Amino acid sequence: MNAVIYARYSAGPRQTDQSIEGQLRVCTDFCKQRGLTVIDTYCDRHISGRTDERPEFQRLIADAKQKKFEAVVVYKTDRFARNKYDSAIYKRELKQNGIQIFYAAEAIPDGPEGIILESLMEGLAEYYSAELAQKIRRGMNESALKCQSTGGTRVLGYYTDANKCFQIDPDAAQIVQTIFDMYIKGEPNTVICDFLNARGFRTLQGGPFNKNIITRIVKNRKYMGEYRYGDIVIEGGMPAIITPDIFYLAQAETERRRTRKKPKSPKAEYLLSGRLFCGHCRKPMQGISGTGRSGNKWYYYYCSNTRTRVKTCKKKQVSRDRLEKTVVDMTVNYILKEDVLADLSKKIYAAQERQNNTDEQIAFYEKKLTENKRSIANILKAIESGALTQALPERLQQLENEQSVIQGELAYLKRNRLTFNEDQILFMLMQYLEPFEGETAQEYHKRIITCFVAEVYLYDDKILIYFNISDKDGALHTEDLKKIEAGQTPSVFDQQMEWWSIGGSNP
Repeated sequence: MNAVIYARYSAGPRQTDQSIEGQLRVCTDFCKQRGLTVIDTYCDRHISGRTDERPEFQRLIADAKQKKFEAVVVYKTDRFARNKYDSAIYKRELKQNGIQIFYAAEAIPDGPEGIILESLMEGLAEYYSAELAQKIRRGMNESALKCQSTGGTRVLGYYTDANKCFQIDPDAAQIVQTIFDMYIKGEPNTVICDFLNARGFRTLQGGPFNKNIITRIVKNRKYMGEYRYGDIVIEGGMPAIITPDIFYLAQAETERRRTRKKPKSPKAEYLLSGRLFCGHCRKPMQGISGTGRSGNKWYYYYCSNTRTRVKTCKKKQVSRDRLEKTVVDMTVNYILKEDVLADLSKKIYAAQERQNNTDEQIAFYEKKLTENKRSIANILKAIESGALTQALPERLQQLENEQSVIQGELAYLKRNRLTFNEDQILFMLMQYLEPFEGETAQEYHKRIITCFVAEVYLYDDKILIYFNISDKDGALHTEDLKKIEAGQTPSVFDQQMEWWSIGGSNP
């Protein structure tokens, strides 16, 4: 599994570059132990974790969207983010891209129950993000009904006048018309880019054209005069650069190119990656696939020590699907029970209280709000003095949008919406008993494993599962394994099994 390391130190007097070096050393050792291949590192120096305005952090998020890696390793939870809401949002974004997060110096952040609390918070953050976006859209509907600019990304071929209405930029409009003309004639996106770049044409950001920009342009309905903002669609709401006939010819060409391409087979997903270890040699077990004589594809987990030049372990490979289902079934049968969940809800509530000090976060957003209001006031003074440029109204709109978001964050923190009582936590835990409506079995299994399973040790005759339920410090140590194997550790489910039934070469 390809992984990257993220390290950060704050602006405190005791924080130095040595902090970064120490974090990288611990994270690198962690990756070696877990069988993770480090392909890049991201380091933010002298920047607080209370803000997400960190250059290397944002580069990591951008690379994650392009799926350049499969896991992120950080020293501790607070290195990723100290703002609970930012943490939940970005972790959810990483997980949506199939990327796992590991903590090198904290086997489990703030106790095992912290992982479960994060899962609950991520669900609430998803709801809050949608609710906040809806509120912002309502505030902009008035501008949208007038077909005015609502800020955001500018569109090649247009500019906004003093009334925030769209007008055609003649020179840029010719570029758009050329793109549509060449695209309809079947010219590949690379050829169109080469043609434009060779003649010195540039995007609105001043960079060269690329294939993705061409695709976005030919799909943009604004170019045929359709104004669109959320659910508001107004035909003829803005000046057209091309005719509807040309636009729909471009869509037909897009469909032709899409159906011509061979569909990609979905990438295999191994839900226990990073959590599954060989019980005999303690090395991580990794995913592999193979094709049988019938042409069917089979998926397995194998011990990494069984495929080295000198094989040091004889652990048999096991079927991925049956093993993952077994782990899920055990979790449901032995953890998602009334008495266990009642006790777990108390521990999660205690973990929440430890994390629930929002004073610093409120002070941070109040400072940002003051700076935002000062910037708005300065722009208004500039406009009143007659120094009106094309950029000022757009910047004013951006600041007003930002103000809405900041005010929403402050209201959210002051209402303390991330505080659940024990009954609410218990209710949310009960949502893991059954799949959601429309949720696939794979998605359900992933939700269960991510939330409740810390580590799994697999033998040929038994399986040991360490769940996110703390004993003392919540960490799994080497000496614990001896107790586990002797049946002395209550927080681990030790199940004797006939492994030939789910393992071997014939799943």
